[in-house]
Amino acid sequence: MVAKSRRILVLAPVPETFKELCLSVRKQPWVESEVGERECSWEGRGLHFEIDMVDCLEKAVEMLHGGYYNLVMVDCRHVPIEGVDYEKQEQGLHAFLEVLANEPDPERRYPQRRVAILVGDTDEERVDRLIFEMGKRHVGACLRDSSLSSRPVGGRDAARTRFIEQIWSHCDRVLVGVRRGKKAISAAGGGITGIYYEIGVLKCLHDAFDTDIRDFDMFLGISGGAVVTSCLANGIAIDEIIAKIGDLDRSWNYRLKLSWRQLNVMEVPRRVFLLQREMARYAMRMLKREDELSVASVFGLYAVLLGPVFDNAQFEKAIRNLFKKSGQTNDFRELGPELYIGATDQDRREAVLFGDVGFDDVSISRAVQASAAMHPFFPSVEIGGRFYTDGIVTRTSNLRAAIDYGADLVFVIDPFVPLISEEPGFNRSHGNMWVVEQDYKTMSYTRFSQARKELQRTNPDVNTYNFVPSNRMRRLMGKHNPFISRNFHPIVCEAYRGTYRRLKQLEYKMRGELASHNINLDLGPVEEKVAMLRQAKQPDVKLLLDSRSEGKSRVA
Repeated sequence: MVAKSRRILVLAPVPETFKELCLSVRKQPWVESEVGERECSWEGRGLHFEIDMVDCLEKAVEMLHGGYYNLVMVDCRHVPIEGVDYEKQEQGLHAFLEVLANEPDPERRYPQRRVAILVGDTDEERVDRLIFEMGKRHVGACLRDSSLSSRPVGGRDAARTRFIEQIWSHCDRVLVGVRRGKKAISAAGGGITGIYYEIGVLKCLHDAFDTDIRDFDMFLGISGGAVVTSCLANGIAIDEIIAKIGDLDRSWNYRLKLSWRQLNVMEVPRRVFLLQREMARYAMRMLKREDELSVASVFGLYAVLLGPVFDNAQFEKAIRNLFKKSGQTNDFRELGPELYIGATDQDRREAVLFGDVGFDDVSISRAVQASAAMHPFFPSVEIGGRFYTDGIVTRTSNLRAAIDYGADLVFVIDPFVPLISEEPGFNRSHGNMWVVEQDYKTMSYTRFSQARKELQRTNPDVNTYNFVPSNRMRRLMGKHNPFISRNFHPIVCEAYRGTYRRLKQLEYKMRGELASHNINLDLGPVEEKVAMLRQAKQPDVKLLLDSRSEGKSRVA
């Protein structure tokens, strides 16, 4: 069987070290190699490497941003070659690692786990110091060429052979022996407009992959994201989801919008009772001189009357009826892929994952209803004697859960992000509800950004891709209250185009990482639809729908 080729980029600030390494590799009887001035190929023991060598930082960064490399090696060995200045080795090494670490775009950042440093010197203290420094930077490995030490065990030739075998073993372990984990999609909240954004992103991902996104192993959703992911986990095609939510499919009689019929009138008698009780308590405190008459106290009494505005019972019923179709289920335990719906225990202030062990006996529709019960719009949902509300209160995304449950490829879609403005007083010029919404989004996104950085640091083998609306997109989504079902076509179409731009930007890196999960990235079909959207007089989601998505082969 022909060995699958892997690409390696070697940064050798002193080019002579790389040439010396290639000569050592060629001497191994089990290696076949072809050596050029700046590139070479090595093949042996079931591995085949295509290697590019650069000797300057700028060129290394350019090549990493222009193509996919399975591994990066930095040759920082002190090979005894007359007239060579080795001081720039460490300077080049640290400068290169700094550039990698300071890349502002997390998805464009080359993972340190796939960086190997080659060290070796008669100065043992220098080698030990370098290994220690690389450990602090969390690089993948420091491979020590003991043939360059002052007293190599077994002689220099034997030590050099062990070094070459060490390189081979490391490549085999990192590039071949890595066990592939699960593929997951995690969708956050964001109201009705957030759902529009999410289905636009998912449609673009679906068109760009040669596999059906319903065949992912794990789906995680919070609030609006719970609606979308529960449908995908139930085997509903993304085109069908778009048609139902966008009112294109008249067979689904539920409309994803709030009207007078959803007003929570049943809550009024209870609120009046609560007001009467609080007034009696307030009067008693006044008599005992524990309180005094004040505007703040009166306003507090008035606030008791303000309960959840809408009733979400019809929403739960619509989801329940949707999952009654043949081949679908309202039971977490009967699903093929894993599905986790995030909610918040309103009294314990704890995050809960419906679908997890101990919470998988809840119906999916009830879990979605609880996850999307955002106060003050909807009442909390009683399940098993506890009351649950919107999952966004305690979690922005269940990325940690996805990793804990075995996912090493996670697509996070988060439309719940604030609008950024350089205009002083921009938010102040809007209503109070707007400011509160932007504050919630800021806290949510800041929380997620910090958590994501830590998760990436502690889980270097996990590839995550985060899709958030551009600031221009946020303006479009922010024109109306997030619970008003307007701008469906503009939001979905712009989300599709924005995702295409992001995929185009990351194509060089994503292609190789997705290939390791047996997913082929092909932007051709997406480019065709983006071109049609550009030519259209106005945004039209129907231009995105076709029979191709239904024709994709699904995993049995």
